[in-house]
Amino acid sequence: MQGGRGEIGRGAMANGSDESSATPVWPPIHRLTHDGRSGELFVIFLVNLALSILTLGIYRFWGRTRIRRYVWSQTSLLGEPLEYTGRGIELFLGFLFAIALIYGPIIGLFFQRGGEIPDLGLDPLPEAVAVLGEFFLILLAATPILVLFYYVALFAAYRYRISRTSWLGIRGGMEGSAWSYGVLGLFYGFMNAITLGWTKPWADSVVFKYRLSRIWFGNEIFESQLDATGLYSRFTLAWIGTAVATVASIAAFGFLLESNPDLFRNPTPATSWRLNTIATAIYLFPLIVYQLLICAYKAALVRNIAKRLTFGPVSFRADVTFKDVFRLRIPNILLMVFSLGFAYPYVVMRTTRFITQHVQFHGDIRTAAIGQSEIEAPRYGEGLMEFFGIGMI
Repeated sequence: MQGGRGEIGRGAMANGSDESSATPVWPPIHRLTHDGRSGELFVIFLVNLALSILTLGIYRFWGRTRIRRYVWSQTSLLGEPLEYTGRGIELFLGFLFAIALIYGPIIGLFFQRGGEIPDLGLDPLPEAVAVLGEFFLILLAATPILVLFYYVALFAAYRYRISRTSWLGIRGGMEGSAWSYGVLGLFYGFMNAITLGWTKPWADSVVFKYRLSRIWFGNEIFESQLDATGLYSRFTLAWIGTAVATVASIAAFGFLLESNPDLFRNPTPATSWRLNTIATAIYLFPLIVYQLLICAYKAALVRNIAKRLTFGPVSFRADVTFKDVFRLRIPNILLMVFSLGFAYPYVVMRTTRFITQHVQFHGDIRTAAIGQSEIEAPRYGEGLMEFFGIGMI
C-alpha cells in the first residue's frame, strides 16, 4: 500500500523537481453526510401510522416510500444528495405477489381437504394428538422452505432498493438470481445448524461476497474479495460466552426447582409473578450475553467487508470498533422494545448517522461511474420482506 502511494507521489512531481522534496498525492477521502432530523422523520412516521390504521395497513407501502425518500434525500456524497425513485404501488404489488407465493399452496391444501378445519379438541385424545403431530411435522418440513424464502426476500429487497437509488442522475443495479442466493443461504444455514454455528464466519463471508459482487453503480461493478480472516477469534469469544451463559441458565433453573419443589404447585398471584420474572430472566440471560459479545464479531465483519470491497479506483474503509457497534445495537434494541416501536424514527436516524460517520470512500467515485447502468431493474418491490421484517427501512 505504501509502495503504491509512493508511485502516485512520484508520478505527480513537476518536471525538474527534486524527488526528495516531492509531496505524495493521496487518494481523496470522502464520507457520506446526513442532515436529517429525528423530529421531521417522527412527524412522517406518525402521519404514516395514522393513514395505515385508516386504510387497514394498505398505506404502509406508500408510508415506507415517504420515509425512504426523506432519508435518501438527506444523505449526500460530495455535496450531492442521493435520490430514492421507488413508488408505493411497486411495494404493494410485490406484497400481493408474496401473498400468492406463500399462501397459495396453503389455501390449495385447505380446499383439497374439503375446506374443513380440523377439530383440535381433546375428545377423542388420540385424534387430537395425531392432528397436532401432523401439524408439527408440517412445521418441521416447512422450516427449510422458510429459510429459503428468507434469503430470497433478502436478495430481492436489496436489489429493489439499489435499483431505486440514484446519485448525480446515475442509478444502481444488481444482477443475479434471488432464488440462487436463497439456495446458497439455505445450504450455509444448514451447515451452521449441524456445526452449532461454527461455520457462521465462513458462511457470512460467502453470502456477503455473493451479494456485494453483483452490485453495479452506473457502468461499473463492485468487486469483493471478502473472506473470514480475523473473524473466528471474535466469533469464538461470542460462542463460548453464550455457551457458558446457557449452561449457567440451565443450572440456575435446576437449582430453582430443587430448592423450591412446590413452586409450581398452586402458586399464589404474588408467587406466580415472581416465578415468571425469574424464569424470564433465566431464559433471556444467554440471549443478552450473545447480543453483547457478538458486537466484536460484527465490528470485525464490517471492517472486513469495507476493506475487501472496491469500485473501480475507489476503495473503502470502515473505522468500526466493538464500542461503536455496542453503542448502536444495544440502545436500538432497547429503544424499539420499550417504546413499542414508536422510537423507530430515532433508531433509523441513529443507524443512518452511524453509517455516514464510519464508512470512508478512498478515491473519487465520479471517475468510476460515468455511464448509466444497463442492469434491468425489478418491476415491483420486495414483497417477501413484509413477512420477515428485513432491514430498518
